[in-house]
Amino acid sequence: MAIEEIRYDFREHPEQFRSYFAKIMKLIIISKLNCLEKNLTSLNYFNEVISRIEGCDIHKIKYGKPMIFTKFFGYEFNYHTVRVKIKIIDKYTIDISIESIIPDFVKTFDKLSADTNEINWNTSKHSTSGIKVGDQEKNSQDALNLQLIEKEAKLTFYLLDSFIQTLYLLMTQSSANNNSLSGRNIEIKDISVSRKILNIEMLLDEKTVILDLLPKSKKGVVVVSIDNDEKTGETIRTVMLQNNLN
Repeated sequence: MAIEEIRYDFREHPEQFRSYFAKIMKLIIISKLNCLEKNLTSLNYFNEVISRIEGCDIHKIKYGKPMIFTKFFGYEFNYHTVRVKIKIIDKYTIDISIESIIPDFVKTFDKLSADTNEINWNTSKHSTSGIKVGDQEKNSQDALNLQLIEKEAKLTFYLLDSFIQTLYLLMTQSSANNNSLSGRNIEIKDISVSRKILNIEMLLDEKTVILDLLPKSKKGVVVVSIDNDEKTGETIRTVMLQNNLN
């Protein structure tokens, strides 16, 4: 097991903190995306989402059942590739812990998060490798309405951006605020696509919170499936919905 713990201090460049946080959160989200291959709706939706992330593709792994995961700029992710914990200490400082059973992935993740390149998502569609289910291609017009799924995929990214923005706001609030996540360890454990629902499983100081992002309405729906004793999931949901209304 390789572990690297890094502290970034943005005291001299505070204007860069928010953009860095957004970048590392995007990278974590991309590394955790997955879906079951057997469900055609999930697979088509997953492919539509992945095709809107620059540098992102898909690959297949069998965990009892065939699973589809992301490949980002040639690096293949899965359940065991990398574990990342983040903690914002104050309005200038963030601690990041990166763990992996593959030592090279610790270096890779650190390099991807620290370079100056932007992570662009919700862009125009890019080609992917095209995983098949039976005899049907990933974009089969007989399976679903392509125009609708494209619209919902775009909305999913708006919900993800709102999720990232909300975490930043809560993690940089003063610890005197009851809703503050300052000084708390946060880990995104899993992000799975189930039909057209994005299930985000988080650990907040090792306590599980699960949010479901549903791109059903004009601004999307956020549902708290599992919450902790402090109702952090409900707080995140409330702030996300407020952000979407702005």
